[in-house]
Formats: sequence, C-alpha cells, structure tokens
Amino acid sequence: MSAQPLRDRLSPLLLPDLTGSRVVVTGASAGIGFATAAALARAGADVVLAVRDRQRGEDAAARIRRLHPATQPAVELVDLGSMTSIAGAAERLQDRPVHLLINNAGLGSSDPQARTQDGFELQVGVNYLGAWALTARLWPALREAGRARVVMLGSTMASRGRIEPDFGYPTGSVYRSYCDSKLATIVFAGELRRRAERAQVDVMAVAAHPGWCQTAIFDNGGPPALVTWLGRLTGAIQSPADGAQPVLLAATDPHPGPYYGPTKRNGSAGPPGLVPLPAPALEPDVAERLWERSAELTGVAFAL
Repeated sequence: MSAQPLRDRLSPLLLPDLTGSRVVVTGASAGIGFATAAALARAGADVVLAVRDRQRGEDAAARIRRLHPATQPAVELVDLGSMTSIAGAAERLQDRPVHLLINNAGLGSSDPQARTQDGFELQVGVNYLGAWALTARLWPALREAGRARVVMLGSTMASRGRIEPDFGYPTGSVYRSYCDSKLATIVFAGELRRRAERAQVDVMAVAAHPGWCQTAIFDNGGPPALVTWLGRLTGAIQSPADGAQPVLLAATDPHPGPYYGPTKRNGSAGPPGLVPLPAPALEPDVAERLWERSAELTGVAFAL
C-alpha cells in the first residue's frame, strides 16, 4: 500500500526571473530535486542536473524540456559517495560562475555497515560529506558569480542528530547516522553563512527541509521509511512538488533566513516559510567542531 499525498496541493511559488543565473542541483533526476530543477528552469535559470546515473539524468532533462520547451538543462555526472568523482565534476563545472548550488541529493540505508567509496558511513558520506566537498570545490565559481547562494537539504529528523567524535563512520545504527547526516547539513549551512559574512564574501548559505515527502529515498529502507509510516498514519505525506517549495523559497527569498520548511502540521506539510532550527544545531561549538571534522575526513580544504 503506497502513501497517499495530501489532497490539497500547494500553490506553486512565484519565482523571480532567473534568466542569466546558472544553477546546479544535485540528485535532480527524480523527486524533490527534479521538481526543484524544473521550477528553476521554468523561471529562466540555466540548470545543471548533477546526477549519479547519466541515463536517468538525460531522461529528466528531456522531461524538463517537454514541460518547458524554452529550457535547455544540462547533465553533469557526479557520485557524491566518491571524492574522486566530486573533484572531477567540480573541475568541469568551474568553466563558468555558479549562482546557485542546491545540495539536494540524499539517500537512506538499512545497512549499518554500508560505506562510500572512501570508507565513510554511507548516509553521512553521501548526504553530507559529499555536499561539503562539492561546495568547497565549487567555491571559486560561487564567489565569481557574486550574490550566489548555497542551499543545504535538512530534515525533520535532524532534531534527533548529534555531531560526535565518530561522525562519518558506521555507528551500528542507521537511524542515528541518517539523523546525524541531516543535522550536519543544517549546521554546515549556518557556519558557512557566518564565515562568508566574516570574510566579506558575497555568497549566502541557507538550509531547508521538505517536511514529509514521498520520494525515492524510501526505496532503500532505513530511517526515512519511518516518515512513510507516519505519513500514512496522519495523511500528511506531500508530493515532491510540494516538498520542493521550501527549497525554492530558500533559493530565491530576497531576505533569506537560516532555515525553511513547511509551516503546518508540526513542520510536516503546508506552505513554506521560516522555521526554527533544530535544538542540536544550537549547541555551543558544534559548528566549529563539524567544520574541522569535515575538512579532516574529506581532505578538502575550504578556504573562503
């Protein structure tokens, strides 16, 4: 039995004209990433679909062209579970400024010992460390763009996460690792924003979460499957298009705040808006500790 989306669809956001803006969206071949990329392309952005599977990426690009014939989305191959793949993709994307980077790609796992190519716990490695490395390597292109923005994808489950000394390696609990990975994306966005402001770099960093949304992240089981069960119980599962609304608001709000999400049903659904940061993200020194740990694990220096 599949989860049933909310019957009342949200009215799509009216996005500003993004003509001339180059946008990179990871995990853009399906789900929230596809909905986000399609909406940005419709607004005139030059969209790059950064995906792990080229054929799925090309299929998604063709679908966007059918929806919005004036658009010409590009496809870039990147595996966020491989630091080598990330470095290669970033090098290819450095040819022009990047005005908006949306680190959407993510996965859930039911295997507590699953690892990335570089030996990190799979969920932390893909959901967070891959995004850290891609952002760091694309930083010159973001700086060059001027008034650029980075959007990190969090989760309602981030409130259950912690940034501990063993962060990045299998903990024996896929639930804990998923929550940790999503907390890390939110903490990173805040720390990147603060550091960019101190360095007087014209790049803004924000975070957003989609609420409870039925996407392919459920296919591998693991902690996100809990969202499906709760959504069925409450009837609060949203469509990917609705789940993309907080992401789009985070990407285009002229006066961006730190964190966006659905504003109804305790953050699970409803119109997008500013929402409170999860309590663990406010713990003293957590952001500094995460920044240092991320650089140590990935071997990628992040010089602003």
